[in-house]
Amino acid sequence: MPENLSRFVDHARQKGMDAATIAMLLRSSGWKDREIADALADRELGMPIPERAGVGSARDAFLHLLAFTALYAWAISLVCLLFTYINLALPDAADRETTEYMEWTLATIRTSLAALIVSYPLFLFVWWRLLAEIRKTPELAKSGVRRWLTSLSLFVGAVTIMGDITSVVYWFIEGELTLRFLLKVLSILIVTGGLFAYLAITLRSEAKVRS
Repeated sequence: MPENLSRFVDHARQKGMDAATIAMLLRSSGWKDREIADALADRELGMPIPERAGVGSARDAFLHLLAFTALYAWAISLVCLLFTYINLALPDAADRETTEYMEWTLATIRTSLAALIVSYPLFLFVWWRLLAEIRKTPELAKSGVRRWLTSLSLFVGAVTIMGDITSVVYWFIEGELTLRFLLKVLSILIVTGGLFAYLAITLRSEAKVRS
């Protein structure tokens, strides 16, 4: 707390000013409500105002950003891996199975597998920790970081699903649908749709807990 603020509050109280008058004077000089409340609490109660659960903290933001980053990495890696296997199972006539092509394919598989092995357990561990904390303290579900990231993920999922379905309709109208294309669309739909459904159910259940 700024020393000049503390001195002013002490002096004002000694002069018999009530808390509302002190707050009005400080507010007129540009002090924020939180700073005024902290100063009055320290002067009258001798202790700081406790943080309300769910307001959010640097640790809360770090864990949620880590969890959602791992989730995105897992989803993207899984889709890339599925695409690669589909390409191997149903090769395009334009693809040439040269040494360079096979090396690139194997490198893609190794990269996707490595990302899956790292990101998925990381997401499970961090998400499990966050859910355990929310079960213990339901107010933590009100965290702004959590709600924003979940809502953003739902938006990205909805846009992806819409684009996926639009692509199928477009190529159906063009009359150029292939099994290879349909399998890739299906893989995106399954991965994105599964995540969308899980996050939507999680958000709805937490909203019931908060209400």
